[in-house]
Amino acid sequence: MNLRLKDAVVEKIVNRLAEEKGEACRERALEGVLCAATYWRDEDGTVEDFESFCSSQFAATEAGRDGLFSRLEMVFEELYGSALAVSRTFQWGVHIEQGPVLPVDAILSEWSPHAHLSDDFFANKLAFVVHLNFPYKSLEIKQKEGPAWTRRQWAEARLGDLFTERVPSGAAQRLSSAFAAAETYIAGYYLYPSLLRDTHGIPETTAAAGATGAAYFPDDKRLLMHWNLRDEIKALYADPAALSKQRLLYKAMERIVDGTIPLGFIDSLQLAWDPYTGKTWNTAGTLVDAAREGDERYGRLLAIFNAEREYDLWCPDNPSLVERKFNVERELPERDVKRLFHEVLSSPALKQAAELLGKRLGRPLEAFDVWYRGFGAARAVNEADLDAVTRKRYPDARAFKADLPRILGVLGFDTETARWLAERIEVDPARGSGHAMPAAKRSDSVHLRTRVPATGMDYKGFNIACHELGHNVEQVFSLHGIDEYFMSGVPNNAFTEAFAFVFQARDLAILGIDGAPQGPSALSDYWITCEIAGVGLVDMELWQWLYAHPDCTARDLREAAMTIARDVWNRYFASAYGFRDALVLGVYAHMIELAMYLPDYPLGHLIAFQIEAAMAGRRVGESMGRMCRLGRLTPNQWMREATGSGVSAAPLLAAVAIDLAAIS
Repeated sequence: MNLRLKDAVVEKIVNRLAEEKGEACRERALEGVLCAATYWRDEDGTVEDFESFCSSQFAATEAGRDGLFSRLEMVFEELYGSALAVSRTFQWGVHIEQGPVLPVDAILSEWSPHAHLSDDFFANKLAFVVHLNFPYKSLEIKQKEGPAWTRRQWAEARLGDLFTERVPSGAAQRLSSAFAAAETYIAGYYLYPSLLRDTHGIPETTAAAGATGAAYFPDDKRLLMHWNLRDEIKALYADPAALSKQRLLYKAMERIVDGTIPLGFIDSLQLAWDPYTGKTWNTAGTLVDAAREGDERYGRLLAIFNAEREYDLWCPDNPSLVERKFNVERELPERDVKRLFHEVLSSPALKQAAELLGKRLGRPLEAFDVWYRGFGAARAVNEADLDAVTRKRYPDARAFKADLPRILGVLGFDTETARWLAERIEVDPARGSGHAMPAAKRSDSVHLRTRVPATGMDYKGFNIACHELGHNVEQVFSLHGIDEYFMSGVPNNAFTEAFAFVFQARDLAILGIDGAPQGPSALSDYWITCEIAGVGLVDMELWQWLYAHPDCTARDLREAAMTIARDVWNRYFASAYGFRDALVLGVYAHMIELAMYLPDYPLGHLIAFQIEAAMAGRRVGESMGRMCRLGRLTPNQWMREATGSGVSAAPLLAAVAIDLAAIS
């Protein structure tokens, strides 16, 4: 029995509470009883049971509410912090490069200690205690009333957010397993570029010997899709003769997107492959017929979608992942996010910047030029030289950890703050591209994962490590430095991405490269934001397609993903680049493993630009702590308090217009 519509029952209970505990508590009692009644079901008890529960568990006085709040703050910090630490330990074999992945690691990584919490706390009525005394505040209320709330009122509102979904543990565990399987798949998706071939016009015997990739890339270079392949293409802009290498890498990425890559080429030295023709050779140089990967990539995403559909059944207020992502996680309506991306991509600045880049490169643009990073750089630096610097400085993860105080000092953190931050950040060697894992209790440390091969950390790994360090510093400030535990964190993932971009833009300065920029130029940031806004739209439109076609196959999904990637390209990029139907916006691995995470990146770039403007004339360390300690306000309130205005594309568009006018 759901009591949501039984007004007479609610009125009777509220009258009883007002009579027993005082008329002054009537308004709060009404709000709490209504919220708790929304979630009460037949298995929870009768109407009389619900009435008795409310009578015994409603904290009528401020002293009673204070005591309840303090007790819940203590137990939930310990619970969620411990659960996250346990989850990290169970995923260790999949995430951390310390010995081989064991068969049991897949089982361990798919288990989640969080899966049963909702079930348990509705069953023992703890969730109802929260709903009764700290009822959920809608996003509309948070936006309207939040600016006038105290920090304690905000913390109570965030406590009220904890149990807004009553999802059975089986559904939660199946969703966790689907994500873990996709993560494992993506973490192992490496290519050896020395085995790539371009055999156009080459006799078959010569092609078998295959000098193409071997001539371009070292035998031991192993690149993760998509991060390392993309970053290798970026790095090759420093070599004027590298166009054919960039084309070869990008062609391989396209073949991954369309599923025609040979299955035996993935993270293997057993095949050579020409992504232009599809031909493959074995180690003896014999042409062989190799099986293609097919729809495996999209099968992983489809498994997540099917698990999310089961989860949807238990979320009547937000009955799709799309709604949960925007209305609950981001607290930014989907229409507003689309509008921001459209403003960025429909600006005439995109075509002007593309024309400028074409002149700079001295050739027509190609699809992978979305990843060009030379705008605003003080000077091009050869990546091989940077590799030598980073490998010498960081032979292992411990060396990067030891250097954290110096790195943070370069960014403007005072000595004591840099030491305090570094003590709370652990550094682990990642199997995949690298990630930042937060902590959820103040006695735990955050974790930075980045690639550190046996030869030492290369520049790509260092660049990623700088990005992840931005996440980690935010995580330390917004947990260890927060005044109210339930407000820990930032408004949504886009904000932590913003701080990661702020750090990443200063990677060369951290290395001490002469003339390195202290942050991106407006033109550089705009070009980056356009690319990732296109990717974000593809992710959003693909999930809309999934919900419109719930019975699709993995093959259907592959075709849809390619169609949507081409459509977004044609809508926004084709006129600037001079050609249609590029697949480049569909290559991101996040699309497969993270379920509509990608819109956070363009939002993060827009937020980062506003943060950079607010920090103008000051170093990162002078402002970041104050901003991060604002905690988990709504996005626009956080932005107004941190930077003076809400989330907007206008500052970036105005700045890039000035840059382009100055250049022309």
